[in-house]
Amino acid sequence: MSDKLPNSILFVCYLNSIRSPMAEGIMRKLFPDVDSQSCGIASGDLDELMVAVMREKGVDMSAHEARTLGDMTDETFDLIIAFTDAAGETAKAAFADTDTKIEIWPLPDPTQGSLDVRAMMNNYRAIRDNIEGRLKRAFME
Repeated sequence: MSDKLPNSILFVCYLNSIRSPMAEGIMRKLFPDVDSQSCGIASGDLDELMVAVMREKGVDMSAHEARTLGDMTDETFDLIIAFTDAAGETAKAAFADTDTKIEIWPLPDPTQGSLDVRAMMNNYRAIRDNIEGRLKRAFME
């Protein structure tokens, strides 16, 4: 295990319905001792496709409730990972008075493009697998 592993981590995206909860769930599975949470700039709804692709990895996200960055500013985190530039800039502003490290890992919105369910599921899986790979590289090597 890497000595870079944070004690607490916050994943931030736009709606806290796909990318950031995926990261939270994967982080909890890989590193159960890390306080892992997620939020969005705005609050979104539970995304059933996200729940389905996470279930494929043995992670149950069916009880996920979207939270906003405003809900999180009273907490402290060692690391914040944002999945869009806007989420990163908003997190920097929200945590400006702290020494929290903020990284931006830009990832596309998996809902963009084809509206075919099979294609969208593949987009979701690609994002999920990208997040998992990056977390492993960041904290296991």
